[in-house]
Amino acid sequence: MQDTDKTWKYYGKTDPYFGVLTQPDFKSDRLTEEGKQQFFDSGRRYIDLVLSVIRQHLDPSFQPTRALDFGSGVGRLALPLAAQCESVVGVDVSESMLEEARKNAVRLGAQNASFVLGDDTLSNVEGTFDLLNSLIVFQHIPPPRGEAIVKQLLERLREGGVGALQFTYGFQSGVSRSREMLVHAYKSVPYLWSARNLAKGRPFQEPMMQMNQYDMNRVLRILQEGGCHLVHMRFTETGSFGYTFYGAIVFFQKKRLDTAAHG
Repeated sequence: MQDTDKTWKYYGKTDPYFGVLTQPDFKSDRLTEEGKQQFFDSGRRYIDLVLSVIRQHLDPSFQPTRALDFGSGVGRLALPLAAQCESVVGVDVSESMLEEARKNAVRLGAQNASFVLGDDTLSNVEGTFDLLNSLIVFQHIPPPRGEAIVKQLLERLREGGVGALQFTYGFQSGVSRSREMLVHAYKSVPYLWSARNLAKGRPFQEPMMQMNQYDMNRVLRILQEGGCHLVHMRFTETGSFGYTFYGAIVFFQKKRLDTAAHG
């Protein structure tokens, strides 16, 4: 099984912006100052959406003070969050991504944003938060690891705090079983992805960006057992391998309610 952390360390060194948003204009050899502006504008629009949904469906008076952005990359979402919060901590497994994020924080004047190296226990993350955020990150982490990380995140969420975490859960309808099996084989058969790279004229060592499918029932169980009883969901669609993967952003508040069924 591929070590997915190595994937992001690779892209952090070779193509950090493309590693965050896989669009041609964000590749290192094509990225312009205008393109970088568009990159961060997309992050600001997303953070505006997150806060709008939270206030509409979970907590009308919510104003974040301390936020954690898991899988922060070069700061696309963490830095717009810094404009909304007293402080933001970005977490990523790639030191190269973190270095670029710190440069972007200086460039944009976000003195209240800090960036730390991530691991499965969030050992470098200190304190608690009233906002957890993660977008197009868990889909690249195998579900057993991802579920364990979600539990760690919830332990750091203050009572009354909210989260917005995105997961993929399956292929779009109509994708053949053989095609699904091929995508799964790319993850598990040694050198099959490398052979695909060669066939498409790409570097042999270029790693695969895994698209993992989460059992949303398990995700909801983790949230319920973590005391996050207010939940709202928005569907997402993510393209990869020429297919669309269905997913959802799960918005939730750490607020215990009486969840016993009433007759």
